[in-house]
Amino acid sequence: MVYVPAGEFQMGSSKDMVFAAKDLCKESYGEEGNPAVCTYQSFADEYPDHTVSQSEFWLDQTEVTNGQYRICVEAGGCDPPLELGSFSRDIYFESAEFNQYPVINLTEIMAAKYCSWIGGHLPTEAEWAYAARGPEGYIFPWGNEFDPTRLNYCDASCPGVSDPDYDDGYPDTSPVGSFPEGASWVGALDLAGNVREWVSDYYGYFSMEPAVDPQGPDEGDAKVSRGGSWYDTFYNLRGNNRGSNALDYWRHKLGFRCAMESIR
Repeated sequence: MVYVPAGEFQMGSSKDMVFAAKDLCKESYGEEGNPAVCTYQSFADEYPDHTVSQSEFWLDQTEVTNGQYRICVEAGGCDPPLELGSFSRDIYFESAEFNQYPVINLTEIMAAKYCSWIGGHLPTEAEWAYAARGPEGYIFPWGNEFDPTRLNYCDASCPGVSDPDYDDGYPDTSPVGSFPEGASWVGALDLAGNVREWVSDYYGYFSMEPAVDPQGPDEGDAKVSRGGSWYDTFYNLRGNNRGSNALDYWRHKLGFRCAMESIR
């Protein structure tokens, strides 16, 4: 785990940042953009930016791996992933070849159960955002300029909307920690790309009011995911990007990491 010191940061996006996200979206789709996706409303849930005071905590340096999660399954503490393959691999979770790759195909409840089993918790959305963006409020974990060499994202080897000008060598997930130059200010890896990550908050809109260790809404029909994945292009890899997923949602591009108040 990496230590995240207590501090204050701006969570969420200003109106200017939302418009900038819309422009990045258009850029990722080429000259014509995508008028159905690249709208202000698509990013409105990032607004408004507001001050958050966050207590210290510890965060997994990388996403939880197949090998780590399999230990919990074999001990009877966790349920197996709902699908054992990945997007391009029929055999994934059960193969030792992929022990160091992120575990996928889990609901938020399954992810939270693992974190509880090891004595931790899924990070709150504020904890995740603070570890990814820091007091400086970086757009990406490493800074404000996108750098394709620092993460696993949807590039030339990726199906669908992609960046044809770069190939990171992975058409699917990559071993965790494969891109050390993508580290955040606290040394956390893969907070952009590889897999999106569950956080503990129910999905909801932000308030302008300052907050201390916010936990999100008390209830809801969806949970938040963060961080972008190997299947996403750069506009979805920003530290402010938010996903809204049903409580029973699971997919080949979604994993998680755990947090703790202290290391015992």
